[in-house]
Amino acid sequence: MAKSSALRSTPQEAYSFSRPYEVLAAKNATLRLRAASGHIFSFTDLTSANGAVNFGHLNPGIDPFANLTSDLVASFYPPAAASYAQWLLKKLNLTAHAVDYHPGAGAAVNAAIALARRVRPGKVAVLDGSLHGAGDGASTAEPVRIAPGSAFDAWKNISCLVYEPILTAAGYVPLPLPWLRGHSQAAQAAGVLVIADETQTGFYRFGKLSLAASEFLLPDILLFGNSMTNGIYPLAAMVCPAGLRDALPVGEDGWGDAFQTSALGFLAAEAVAAYVDATPIDAQVAGINLILSQAGESLAANPSLSAFHLAGPTLSLGVRGARAVALAEACHAHGVLVSVGAGSRRLRVAPPVSIQPDQLTQALKVLKKAATAL
Repeated sequence: MAKSSALRSTPQEAYSFSRPYEVLAAKNATLRLRAASGHIFSFTDLTSANGAVNFGHLNPGIDPFANLTSDLVASFYPPAAASYAQWLLKKLNLTAHAVDYHPGAGAAVNAAIALARRVRPGKVAVLDGSLHGAGDGASTAEPVRIAPGSAFDAWKNISCLVYEPILTAAGYVPLPLPWLRGHSQAAQAAGVLVIADETQTGFYRFGKLSLAASEFLLPDILLFGNSMTNGIYPLAAMVCPAGLRDALPVGEDGWGDAFQTSALGFLAAEAVAAYVDATPIDAQVAGINLILSQAGESLAANPSLSAFHLAGPTLSLGVRGARAVALAEACHAHGVLVSVGAGSRRLRVAPPVSIQPDQLTQALKVLKKAATAL
């Protein structure tokens, strides 16, 4: 591979987002990447939170391994596992609950569904447009799918309802909260366990540590994923009442992976917790939200764009004519990374909450210019 230190602003000839590239350096919302041609480019990364890096690349305030005492990967936890669980439960105001750890989001979703089906056998209900990783396959049959906003009362043979407060597979579409709250309450009244899957939405990706907790949705189980470690190390957590957790003994129904996590993940999680406590994240979220709101108002005038959704520090917009990929590539060609979802129909802007306002503003100008050229 040829090497070059040249930095170009329009890398269409040398850089293609769909081709292999190397990460040379990362800092907050900036990435330096080397293309297969050897050319080096600098990008503003507006996909950071999409990859669970909610607090910026290599955040100097998050130093997980400064006091490393073990790298053990086995059935033993370091002290950080207990202290982090206490921190998380206090933040959620669920101090009577328990925390179980898993090596990734899919394992946590599967464990929650296994627990629910142990307590109440039946099918798994999910919402159209949600993404639950391996969890959708945890039922013995296809999950029962419910259209958001629709009426549904067939709870008799349902074990659990699993939902995301923001429909990530649909392209970051917020659910109508009155409907979700009423829907959850109806499920719980019928004896169905409700699982809020916040592996994608939690830890300020959409402005709150937990949308379900902040909106008083009162699920029976909450799930969190790699954002707990700012993407540094794979770790997921299941939060549920201690008595409910005891319903499923270790080793049954896929629970055996609960202890296959590493000391490194807990240290990373504790470092993120310390950063959250020391940082005015709510103010940062509000600042990003304002900038994205102003950009959204300007972009709304473009006839090629539609269906804007703003949720905390994240913006999602529809692109008419299945041109979202073309718009993303135009942004990439001018040094801004955005992502495409929902069947290549929506563009997603998900910067870290630590991004500098000026950098975000300049990146959104690139997006606006690229959208104008569609």
